[in-house]
Amino acid sequence: MRFELDEQSKRALELMDGETPFVFITGRAGTGKSTLLRHYRDNAPRTVPVLAPTGVAALNVEGETIHRFFRFSPDITAKHARRKGAAARDGMYAAIDRIIIDEISMVRADLLDCVDAFLRAAREDERPFGGVRVIAIGDLFQLPPVVTQHDKEAFTHLYTTPYFFSSNVVSELLDYGQVAFLELEKVHRQKDKKFIELLNGIRDQSISSAALVELNRCVKHGALPEDAIVLTPTNRAADALNERRLVSLLPKARKFKGHASGDFGDREMPTDEELSLKRGARVMCMVNDPAGAYVNGSLGRVAGFEDDGVKVDLDDGTTVRVDMHTWNLYRNRFNERYGRIEAEKIGSFTQIPLRLAWAITIHKSQGKTFDQAVIDLDRGAFAAGQVYVALSRCRSLDGLRLTKPVTPDQIMLDQDIVKFMAELKGDRRTRLDLFGTAESRGRAGASDGYDEPVYVENFE
Repeated sequence: MRFELDEQSKRALELMDGETPFVFITGRAGTGKSTLLRHYRDNAPRTVPVLAPTGVAALNVEGETIHRFFRFSPDITAKHARRKGAAARDGMYAAIDRIIIDEISMVRADLLDCVDAFLRAAREDERPFGGVRVIAIGDLFQLPPVVTQHDKEAFTHLYTTPYFFSSNVVSELLDYGQVAFLELEKVHRQKDKKFIELLNGIRDQSISSAALVELNRCVKHGALPEDAIVLTPTNRAADALNERRLVSLLPKARKFKGHASGDFGDREMPTDEELSLKRGARVMCMVNDPAGAYVNGSLGRVAGFEDDGVKVDLDDGTTVRVDMHTWNLYRNRFNERYGRIEAEKIGSFTQIPLRLAWAITIHKSQGKTFDQAVIDLDRGAFAAGQVYVALSRCRSLDGLRLTKPVTPDQIMLDQDIVKFMAELKGDRRTRLDLFGTAESRGRAGASDGYDEPVYVENFE
């Protein structure tokens, strides 16, 4: 997607580069949130750690997971995070002045409190996040945090919701008016105004009966369109469909064996470690070609094999050669000699950057754009926002096909999100000084950046 530095994007960049302790940049699907993130990071005067809640999300933005950056175990608690922070009082955590967290909708409240506890201890600074500014990017109306049945009972005793805004640290910042907010509004993915309005209705559960009838005209039975990708809720369903379609092709499969090294684990792999392909197989490109011949998400069919490469007939009518690609996994480290943070490679994975694409999960489709898509609702939707994510991957209503009608009960919306967003968009301004003025804090040796109270504004 081409980045357009319009007035709203400029305002977002100003907020991201400002001094408010917590910045929340949101927007509907296709409004360019990830593109804005990359633009900000690539033009920052110093390295800004970019973090994400999952390995796949981190790989998509060339960042690292929250757990890896803070050296958290899967069972981390705020108490243990504080201990880890106290033991990690090294140059790296002292050197950062801001971090970016992408896909903030999937970050649980308790994990954000662990980040807060760690940074306060590591930096010996009892301000929220130890004085580090947090830039959170994502759409709460898309995929939510995962709270397992095992965690659920204990979790509900500690937090009102699983979302990041229910964390103790963000609740505190909200109470004292130390959160800046901007919602990107210009949709780049879709151009059809009717389709955009329909998606908005799905997103905020305001869709009318007439609009739902219009959407359900996309229900069609019979054989699936040859070039349409199926978006389904489960990995099992996607893998089964891909395997079935691959077996139906007559040529013998060509197997490409990938190679992982270092700390590159299975969960971070963007495609199969052993990738089986045949002529005619439906595939998706998993990286951007440096020469611009294809992009991450381009669809096509395998046309043949050349040595260690694969020829692919793309849907746009071009034929490209796709060669082995290496994905690198990075960790931020502190360079003591130069007193700065640097990205250090800690693992890699080499494989043909293709994956079978007759079907993928709705979760893995996030961030992708398709000309034609079949939404598999036969298995239902098991998470709030999932129907919206699936529908919004498609460029137009004409390219959308449903396996069964969308029903009102499938358009799930968490009312806690509605309430939170309404509060952010409210017309209130607060001028409260959570951190103390420069004069009152000077004797305590507080660091720069929060010397003056910050106005909270609602930027729309």
